[in-house]
Amino acid sequence: MSNLTDIENPKILMKNNVLIQSKYSLTLNENRIFLLILYKLQKNYNGSMHCDIHYDEFKEIIKRTNDRTVKKISSYLEGLMNKSIFFIEKKRNDKLIWGQYNFISGYQFDEETQIFRIESPKKIYTLLDQYLKTGYTPANLAILFSLKNYNAQRLYDLIRVWSGTKQTINYKIEDIKMYLMLEDSYPQYSNFKRRVILPAIKELNESGFFEIDIKENKSGRKVESIDFIVKDLDKRKYFSKDDVIDQIGESNIYEQSTVPEPFEENKINLKTEKSILNREFFVPDETVFTKGTLRSFKMDFENIDFKNDYMKKAFDDAVMITLDKDDVETIKAVSYKFFKGTLDNKILEYKKECEEDLKHKEEMDLFW
Repeated sequence: MSNLTDIENPKILMKNNVLIQSKYSLTLNENRIFLLILYKLQKNYNGSMHCDIHYDEFKEIIKRTNDRTVKKISSYLEGLMNKSIFFIEKKRNDKLIWGQYNFISGYQFDEETQIFRIESPKKIYTLLDQYLKTGYTPANLAILFSLKNYNAQRLYDLIRVWSGTKQTINYKIEDIKMYLMLEDSYPQYSNFKRRVILPAIKELNESGFFEIDIKENKSGRKVESIDFIVKDLDKRKYFSKDDVIDQIGESNIYEQSTVPEPFEENKINLKTEKSILNREFFVPDETVFTKGTLRSFKMDFENIDFKNDYMKKAFDDAVMITLDKDDVETIKAVSYKFFKGTLDNKILEYKKECEEDLKHKEEMDLFW
């Protein structure tokens, strides 16, 4: 059984940004369980709309003895059945789609095997598969499970959704309250700051993976928004670039951080660089790049043959996702990091598809 709280070898949830930018209110342990369910559903995504979780895995992420009995776990699952998550999605014409769903559809517990089978609503299950189409944020579950404050868990997501590209992240007070479903709570900003914002920031900073400060923006005497000044220090490569992983939950994803790697680690011999750039290298569509990002693309993906049909599909998907995300016609420097991460993931996805197709062909040749 995998260690869900291992910081050195973290489990990563590719969290659809629609889930992050939704509004809901859970308890700390309900949210821990919801994160575990999302991870299990995504890792073993097969169209079944359910996942199996052993009782011991719940005990691993919930430390207090009285909070992790079978009866108590069942009560948390009942809470997830009865509470609502509200989705907000923006269409291309800027019109909104609103939706309300339960977190889970149902569950059952097998006393003999000690396994909970948990059913997922179709909407949530679909979002777990469509994270590359709508945008996603990598969630380090070891960090999230270690947090002892529910608002810190939510703030983690709201910060990480931008910390790969921004050091200063602005949120309106009304939007933070909306995401946390605190619209009718803390009418005085000073209480909201003292009870919600500062404790959440304190815990994230104490995790060792963030350095967060805030700047308040006022209109007259009223604080309208907060600038979160962030250093996201989770600098690990979650998985090896060359690994072809069998499960979605362990697919290749690289850190998204505002802290640059030391210059010495990124030096490249100028002769080698010139050789790479001058070498015949097939680019499926040079028009989507600027001069600078085309150079970076050639350097970063020199070993990929984009004449291969599968790799060409990976390229096309990554370009489409990046251009749609930023609503632009060219991949400029500000979008390149997102494009690179998306293409890395798509390459692995299509490598896996290629292997499965070859395996299927071999089986057909063998048995038919």
